[in-house]
Amino acid sequence: MKLHPVEVISRERYGDHVRIQYLWTGDPPQPGQFVMVRAAGHGLDPFLSRPLFAHDYEEGDVASLLVVVRGRGTALLAEEGSALLVSDPLGRGFQVTEDGPVALVGGGVWVSPLKLLARSLRRRGIEHDVYLESPAAASGAYLGFLKENFPGATLIETAGGTGSAVFLDWVGDLARYESIYVSGTAETLAAARSAAAGVVPAQLAVRERMACANGSCYGCAVPVWAGGEMVYARACVDGPVFEAAALAW
Repeated sequence: MKLHPVEVISRERYGDHVRIQYLWTGDPPQPGQFVMVRAAGHGLDPFLSRPLFAHDYEEGDVASLLVVVRGRGTALLAEEGSALLVSDPLGRGFQVTEDGPVALVGGGVWVSPLKLLARSLRRRGIEHDVYLESPAAASGAYLGFLKENFPGATLIETAGGTGSAVFLDWVGDLARYESIYVSGTAETLAAARSAAAGVVPAQLAVRERMACANGSCYGCAVPVWAGGEMVYARACVDGPVFEAAALAW
């Protein structure tokens, strides 16, 4: 996996969250794909690059990522003036239906890939509703960011770890949707899979630690059903987006 030096255009802070915009003239990212990224100039400190969902891609070759600062690796990415190394877009993203309406459901920093997905749906004229977790402890700046980036979205206040309530109580009758696209906490993903079973097709963007990002190390293995048997797929090349019914959770 090759990392490319990129020109950082801006870093904007929203509480613990940081949106990083950079110039990207390679293949545009597709909704649900991710990139591997690290701060330049620190050698192998930290040892692994960070996998981040592509947040957006705008005219003028401007790509963006959404980072929540949790440790040294993400702190270096968010540091003002820090140079970045970024990979090409990787993985298998959302397979977008041509029929609507559809629902987008997101929680935590993993709302990130839904921005690019919503842009794609608008471009195709596909009707969609957006439901996003609004953590009770979130800063006003971050809530403002959600409202700006997802106009018209339903923001659902949670205390954390309440993915089932977020999905089931607020999204409501899933049968009215042609498809569901979900990227969120483990609780939200599990609730979405359970609620959609036998009702509506659903695609889930899973969150796995990644090292090689090319399928060699199997460090991001995900249990899936294939031919009636449980096998392991690699989130970095077979995902990170999977059909909910295929996941062997």
